[in-house]
Amino acid sequence: MEKEKFFKYFLLASTFGLLLVVFYMLLPFLTPILWALIFSFVLYPINLKLKNYVRWRTVSALILTIFVLLVIVIPFGVLGAIVLNQAIELLSRLLNVVQNHSYQEYFQELVNRLRLEKFVEQEDLKRILEYIESEEFKSIVGNLIRDLTQRLLQFSTSMLTSVGSFLFKSFVFLITLFFILRDGEKFAKFIERFIPMHREDVYEVFNTVYKTVLATAYGAIAVGIAQGILSAIGYAIAGIKYYPLLGLITFFASFVPPFGAAVVWVPSVVYLFSIQKFKSALFLLFWGVLLVSSIDNLIRPLVMKIGINMPYIVLFFAIVGGLISFGFVGIFLGPIIFTVVFSLFLIYEKRILK
Repeated sequence: MEKEKFFKYFLLASTFGLLLVVFYMLLPFLTPILWALIFSFVLYPINLKLKNYVRWRTVSALILTIFVLLVIVIPFGVLGAIVLNQAIELLSRLLNVVQNHSYQEYFQELVNRLRLEKFVEQEDLKRILEYIESEEFKSIVGNLIRDLTQRLLQFSTSMLTSVGSFLFKSFVFLITLFFILRDGEKFAKFIERFIPMHREDVYEVFNTVYKTVLATAYGAIAVGIAQGILSAIGYAIAGIKYYPLLGLITFFASFVPPFGAAVVWVPSVVYLFSIQKFKSALFLLFWGVLLVSSIDNLIRPLVMKIGINMPYIVLFFAIVGGLISFGFVGIFLGPIIFTVVFSLFLIYEKRILK
């Protein structure tokens, strides 16, 4: 008897220790693996129908993986390249403006265009202009030039590393997604055998995770559509050409961490300032801050609440807390953790307290 107990504890300890080692080995791949799991949940209904149609689960998994490659990975890769290019151009433009001391002309033009003398005393404006021309301010500008130059060089040299990292993680994501779509049901049933809970309770937890992922995905899509439409309206009012295309780019950018839609409308604001369209730039700045980027906190929890039976405030903290703790993937992980904990409390109440 003692020998059996020793063997049992030894087996459990060895298994747990090796699981920690496995988790440590998977840490570099954790983010793409989590994204593959999330996408497999979203694509699960389509995968079921497709398997019934083509009769081979390998073929259906391959079709959906190629679909994700063409519709998700490649467009987001192109968008990332555009964002990186825009960032370098903006830094170069800002560096050029600061080096040539044309910021003084910009400020004077800003005063004239917006007629700030109506809102600010003439003496105050004069003092501001005198400070801009002072040696103290020039020293600040000099430090800014050195900092911007250093950041631009660092940003440029890190691009190659970022491209390589994106390609590697995309490969891990796609190959993991393929095998989850093909063999995910078998793996879930295998894991289910080792969970010391009633089968219906395990099903309840799995179903909660599934509904949460779908609700979060629908919330992200709803936010993207709202931000795309609102930003396109803002671009049109600000007088920017090709505003429908920019609205579409903003839709895709809304899914990109950490700034989302801001990676499109902020450069647009800078561009309007650079061509001295100050009123349009200020309008787009307030439009972007107050509407485009702020609507995320309103729409996402509202849409998710349709699929998740939790209070609005709890969903809000789940989303924001997950985002702060785990990065962009935390938008999914936060609600999943909250809803699973809530389900476990209900199971405890049903099985233990009653």
